Amino acid sequence: MSFVGGGGGQDVHKFVEALQADFKTLSLETKKKYPQIKEACEEAISKLCTAGSSQQNSVYYTVNQILYPLVQGCETKDLKIIKFCLGMMQRLITQQVVDQKGALYITNALWTLMENNIEEVKVLQTVTLLLTTNTVVHGDTLAKALVLCFRLHYTKNPTIVNTAGATIRQLVSLVFERVYLEKDSVPSLQQQQQQPSSSSNSPVEADGATAGQDVQTFASDAFLLFQDLVQLVNAEQPYWLVGMTEMTRTFGLELLEAVLTNFSAVFHESNDFRLLLKERVCALVIKLFSPNVKHRQLPAPNNGTAPVPADKPYFPISMRLLRLVSILIQKYHTILVTECEIFLSLIIKFLDPDKPAWQRALAVEVIHKLVTRSSLIAFFCKSYDLKNHATNIVHDMIAAMGSFVRYSLINASVMLNGQQNGGALAQPTNALSTLSGNNQCGFSFRGAYLPLVATYAPGVSKAVYLEMLDKLDAPNIPDSYGISVGHAILLDMTRSIGGVIQRTPELHPTHNTAVITEEEHQPLCLQLVNSSWSGLLSAFIPLVETSMDEATTENILKAMQNYAALCGMLEQLQPRDAFIMAMCRASFPPHYAMSIFANATQTDGDVRCHTRSGSQDLSSQFINSCTPDDFRPQIVAVGTPLPSASLPHSVMQAPVMLTNKNLQCMRAILFLAHNNGGILGTSWHMVLQTLQHLVWILGLKPSTGGSLQAMPKPAVEANVGIQTAVMADLPVLSQMLSQLFESSQYLDDVALHHLIDALCKLSHEAMELAYANREPSLFAVAKLLETGLVNMPRIHVLWRPLTNHLLEVCQHRHIRMREWGVEAITYLVKSALQFKHKTPLKENMELQTMLLSPLSELSTVLHADVRQRQLDCVLQILNTAGEILSFGWPAIIEIIGAVNEHHGEPLIRTAFQCLQLVITDFLTVMPWRCLPLCISTAAKFGSQTQELNISLTAIGLMWNISDFFNQNQDKLMSTQLQDVAILPEFPGTVKMPQFDKLWMCLYAKLGELCVDLRPAVRKSAGQTLFSTISAHGSLLNPPTWQALVWQVLFPLLDNVRALSSSASNEKVDASGNILIHHSRNTAQKQWAETQVLTLSGVCRVFNTKRELLQMLGDFERAWSLILEFIQNAALSKNGEVSLAALKSLQEIMYHNTTTERTVGGVGGASLKDPQTAQEQDEEIWTYLKSIEKQFSTFRVNHMELFFIAWNIWLSIGMESTKMSTTKAQPQPSSNGGSNGSQDSQEDFYIPSQAFLTALIQIFPAIFHHIQVKFSPTDFDKFCTVLTNAVCIPVQTDAVPYVMSTVSDTLLTPLHDGILDCMELIQKEATKPDSHISQLIPAIFRQLLIFSKFACAPPTFQQNVEHKYAKSTSGHYANNASVEVVGLNYIPFGEKSISICVKLYQTTATEESVVQEHILHDIVKAVRTPLAMKYKCLSSSTWKLAISSLISVLHTGLKVARAKPQHFASLWDDLADTLDKFLFPASVCTIEDRGLEEIVLDETIDCHVIELLRDEVLPHAHEMPHQFIMQIVVLLNKGSIHSASDTNICYESDWKLREIFAKTCFETLLQFSLLEDHHATNNNRINANLLPAGAAGAVGKDFAGRLAVTALLHRFQEVLKRFNDDERQSGKCPLPRFRLSEISFVLKAIATLVVSMKKAPASKVNKPAWDQLIGLYPYLVDCTTTTSPEVSRSLREALLQYTDLLQAPRLCGATTNDNSIQSNGQE
Repeated sequence: MSFVGGGGGQDVHKFVEALQADFKTLSLETKKKYPQIKEACEEAISKLCTAGSSQQNSVYYTVNQILYPLVQGCETKDLKIIKFCLGMMQRLITQQVVDQKGALYITNALWTLMENNIEEVKVLQTVTLLLTTNTVVHGDTLAKALVLCFRLHYTKNPTIVNTAGATIRQLVSLVFERVYLEKDSVPSLQQQQQQPSSSSNSPVEADGATAGQDVQTFASDAFLLFQDLVQLVNAEQPYWLVGMTEMTRTFGLELLEAVLTNFSAVFHESNDFRLLLKERVCALVIKLFSPNVKHRQLPAPNNGTAPVPADKPYFPISMRLLRLVSILIQKYHTILVTECEIFLSLIIKFLDPDKPAWQRALAVEVIHKLVTRSSLIAFFCKSYDLKNHATNIVHDMIAAMGSFVRYSLINASVMLNGQQNGGALAQPTNALSTLSGNNQCGFSFRGAYLPLVATYAPGVSKAVYLEMLDKLDAPNIPDSYGISVGHAILLDMTRSIGGVIQRTPELHPTHNTAVITEEEHQPLCLQLVNSSWSGLLSAFIPLVETSMDEATTENILKAMQNYAALCGMLEQLQPRDAFIMAMCRASFPPHYAMSIFANATQTDGDVRCHTRSGSQDLSSQFINSCTPDDFRPQIVAVGTPLPSASLPHSVMQAPVMLTNKNLQCMRAILFLAHNNGGILGTSWHMVLQTLQHLVWILGLKPSTGGSLQAMPKPAVEANVGIQTAVMADLPVLSQMLSQLFESSQYLDDVALHHLIDALCKLSHEAMELAYANREPSLFAVAKLLETGLVNMPRIHVLWRPLTNHLLEVCQHRHIRMREWGVEAITYLVKSALQFKHKTPLKENMELQTMLLSPLSELSTVLHADVRQRQLDCVLQILNTAGEILSFGWPAIIEIIGAVNEHHGEPLIRTAFQCLQLVITDFLTVMPWRCLPLCISTAAKFGSQTQELNISLTAIGLMWNISDFFNQNQDKLMSTQLQDVAILPEFPGTVKMPQFDKLWMCLYAKLGELCVDLRPAVRKSAGQTLFSTISAHGSLLNPPTWQALVWQVLFPLLDNVRALSSSASNEKVDASGNILIHHSRNTAQKQWAETQVLTLSGVCRVFNTKRELLQMLGDFERAWSLILEFIQNAALSKNGEVSLAALKSLQEIMYHNTTTERTVGGVGGASLKDPQTAQEQDEEIWTYLKSIEKQFSTFRVNHMELFFIAWNIWLSIGMESTKMSTTKAQPQPSSNGGSNGSQDSQEDFYIPSQAFLTALIQIFPAIFHHIQVKFSPTDFDKFCTVLTNAVCIPVQTDAVPYVMSTVSDTLLTPLHDGILDCMELIQKEATKPDSHISQLIPAIFRQLLIFSKFACAPPTFQQNVEHKYAKSTSGHYANNASVEVVGLNYIPFGEKSISICVKLYQTTATEESVVQEHILHDIVKAVRTPLAMKYKCLSSSTWKLAISSLISVLHTGLKVARAKPQHFASLWDDLADTLDKFLFPASVCTIEDRGLEEIVLDETIDCHVIELLRDEVLPHAHEMPHQFIMQIVVLLNKGSIHSASDTNICYESDWKLREIFAKTCFETLLQFSLLEDHHATNNNRINANLLPAGAAGAVGKDFAGRLAVTALLHRFQEVLKRFNDDERQSGKCPLPRFRLSEISFVLKAIATLVVSMKKAPASKVNKPAWDQLIGLYPYLVDCTTTTSPEVSRSLREALLQYTDLLQAPRLCGATTNDNSIQSNGQE
């Protein structure tokens, strides 16, 4: 050991000098009393001098010599010297110059001092210095030094005792510290292994052996020291520490504890030490423990040293023992496995209630130390609980703690009650009542209050009683100390278990921690949970229920949360559920919790079977023993109970009172679920059920998105309410709830499913309750929604279970349930569609379909409110996410289309809004396969009957769809659909392209709508159908047209026909909405409009596509069918329908093949010019020839087709113009318009003028095509139709047909058309080589029939009129009456006459005309108007008749003369006709006609006479004698003015018929007397008269004579009557017309006389002259007249008699003639 101080020689020199100085001082001190010391000092000085002069080491070598005086000094009793010597010794020690021997000297010196009790403190200091300065002292010297200290420790002086104690502790530590310093200590110890191992058997030997060893190591020192300490504590003799006189167990235990605490490595690394520990220390501990274990609180004192029976445990020893055990367990558990098991079992036993309180307190503190270290817990579990035959230490420890805690509570209350019952005053501090004011920490049970007297930081144990090393007596332990520490232990235990399971590293790890491998970890964790859960739970439940402050409760709840989470991680479901259940129960008042969780009792049972005994099961005791008083101060919320199946009626009635703690538990549950949702699994149900109840009691209601909000509750009862503080907390609670479900996004898929299952289960329970009409809890539904919303990124995982359940909710009959169910689904769908998914939704077909499927499923729900929300959702989706719905369109459209009639108008309206949006905005983005769906859905809305406007708009949408098809035709044609099933089949067409099928879908649906029950819909659909076909039909393939015609259009016509015929004609009730026009006020009339629309539409299509249809085959069948439909409609009893049918027929007939143009309209110039028709026809033929190669048979077919048309036309004409009354009865389909419902009423139908006109105007078109084969039979039928048509009366409302404005002829359009047809046929017939020339006579006859109508319009029988009047209202709602308007027929008849005349003039010579007596027929026909004359409806008629007769006779008489045999029957009628005309029966007055008119009429009469003069009389010999006689009589009659006497009613001018009479007279005279004179003027007459002997001439002369005689006779009559009248009238003049007449007669006489004088003798016979002369007396009588006019005429007449006043020289001749004359007369 070298000298300290590295300062070099200088330092050494100084030190030596100092030493010398010290020794000098000492020698001076001792020279008197102790000379030997003085000598020794001087010797030492001299030694130092020599040493100082040499090297520094020499001081070390001389130290033993210089120590001698110091040792001697110590042996003196002189304190001063001793102190000085000790000081010098310390200097030497400090300078490290003392060697082993020196150390021994010093030690011996110190020992002497110790024995003499001198300077004990200095001695101790010196020992300490000696041992601590360096390691020179060891072995026996060391032992002696230690014993020295021990001896000092047991002196009487407390200062010395304490100092010694401290020194011992320091030195013991030093000995063990040296073991660390000595690197070779372990191998050297191993060499000496044998001796120590035997030491326990023969300590003396061992001592000797070790002492005798050369190599004395520090390890052996430590070993020997420790071994002796154990011996000493065990009250046995030490082996090494020789000289020990006494030793207390307490101190020994402290030293052992200190060594074991600080030098555990030594024991772990050395087998010897380990053995020592195992065999000696543990045995010692167990032995010392025995009084504690056996003791049962019997009053017997015990002291470690006192000779008292060792029964009663002694606090200081027990406490130190436990400290030691604590160390052993903590630091040596790995090497003392079995021993630790024993120790732990003992400690656990200390917790028994029959042990002293302090003992329990100490045990609790030890346990606390142990449980704070997770590695220890892990080790215990691994070494004991996991082993088959070991004690379940962990389990027992925790169970004991649980019992301990419960016992503490029960004991406190028992004691309190005992005090109260015993009449003693309870200590105020122990009563709860005093604590209600301030919020103290602690536990309270049945009025007993246990304050928290110790608080600990988590994971830190802080012993109180284990540290009371100075206390000799057991301290007084407060009642609540046990529970204070106990609850901390339980918390730390939980934390440590968590540390083990989660492998959390310890804060202060020890190097001897047992390592747990991965394989061991799992079973270890499971065992830990198994061992701990029931004990922990049995303690936590009462702790939670009795804790009084929030912080404590919070800590316990946190521990429970953590533990439950651990169990969940390990999938230990039973413990997990038990813990969660406990927390859930703690959230409610006990009675309420029992009711709610009645079905979850099995977990309780498990808890019980793990606890110590039933009597200690506090939870049940607690629940049953709580009085409201315990809780009243803490109640913070009162609410109504949530109705649930398990709640008894009594609980349902009472309000639920929640304390702050209940809410705290709720928060704890929330935290648990929030942070450890992944491990909750099946216990989610419990958690959620609890939350649901709390939410209900607190009055939180769901709001948008599923979060809950506080709704103000009506304070019905005084005790229902929530404290303000809690009210402020409610939003926080709500927020926590929301966060809980938000955190579900971090759960794994399985955990998420557990959560959803639990929510569904909860919701099912709510639904069950709602069936009983209780207000349901919407918590589960709201939270399902919230969960769905936060888990959007993996929506596929939870979508199906979530939405399937919500769909069930939507079908619930409780409206609030349904509301929320559908709210949740729609909200989810909307959110899911707007969410930005990893794969964009647009491209993810599967996801889209999945997301929309619940929305589709809602369509099966019958409740309208659900459907309304569904459709609102669809509308929002379309507005917000329409463009991404690539694959979802079918679903969307099906949802829209799933609406039914019974759903009501608002629903249909919403659905329709959706459809509108789809069709207007999204057709372009929709996949092909959705288009048929769109069509059928639109059609569905078209056919719904709730709201008319929707139907009409839907049809508009179908038009939009067609436009879309048209605009996107290329895209649609190019897209081929794989799934053909969605397109309907159209049978009969081969391989119809898909695009065409699409169109056909549209057309077919429109076709169905055309027969809707509502007229407006039918009209709109019809218009749309035909507009679409005409606008876009060209896109179809030709073969598709066939399908369109046969599968859409014809069935449509058929349906319309059938429905029309069955329609009612009851008046439709307008129900006050709108006025209905009378033309639409019955269903029948409304159907009529539809018939019109469909028929005209189909015909238009047929027309425009005729060429195409002709190429497709089946054309003839189609043609026949469409004509049949037309016929059927035309024969309808509805004027509108029938007229429209004819319009359609007209369109079809006038169809021009080359120009595809329809000609004319009804009432228009419908092909009036036959010439154009001819030209067009020729064009058609040319065209047909050009394609003849393709259609060789077409021409023949063409003719056949038109013959079909002709027959249809005929049947329409015949049927419609048949004027008959028919009883209404079920009609055959050809009379579809009539109605079978009027059984009693006769249905009489008069076709309108427009109808007839249209019918007639169609004929020319047909005729052009069939004229080649037009037979007389056809013509007859045609004529029948015409005649019937003309006879149809005009309704007064048909004003335009009364006076036509079409032409100047004043013909009505009907008459115009009829005559056009006649002219057309006539034109064809009169062509050269005409096929139909044989029809000419028939044409004449027909025209003559028409002509008769001019003066005799067709009459309508009275009975028919009467019957018609009754039923007219059925067809004419404005009560149009029916009458025959004569005026209409006049121009018609006249025109017929004119045509007839023209025709006759061209065809008079035709054989057929001659043979058929046409001239006679004409004469007969005009006889009527001529006979009627002024009675005619129009004067133009007879004027036209007479002019026509004159014209015809001019032509016809020539033919009659040429072919007399054919005209025999004519003459009588002709004569009669002329007579009736010239001398009419009708009256005419100037007032009626006007003077000018009458003069004109006279002129016409003169024309007739002129005709006779020119055409008849000159050819008298070629005509029948009888006829000539009739003509002469007629002229005779006319020649005398008075012939018209009878017709002149008023006084008028005599001149009225003068000119006519004169003309007759002149004609007669000319005919009778003057021919010879006129021979030059009239050669023909002259030539005829030349052969005077011919019979004709004789007859003629005879006729002439007869005429003269007749005239004279007539004159005589007039004159005689005039004279008589004038005589009788006296002064009164005769009327003017009489004067006029007589004047005319007188002039005529004058003229006659002149004529007779000029005539040849053969002309005038004797009697004529006699008659003339016989007039003379009458003339003379007339001279008395006063009239100047008569006088003038008389003068002229008398003057003519001048020549007759001669002598009678010719008497003989006259007589001869006279006789001849008389013979002739005979």
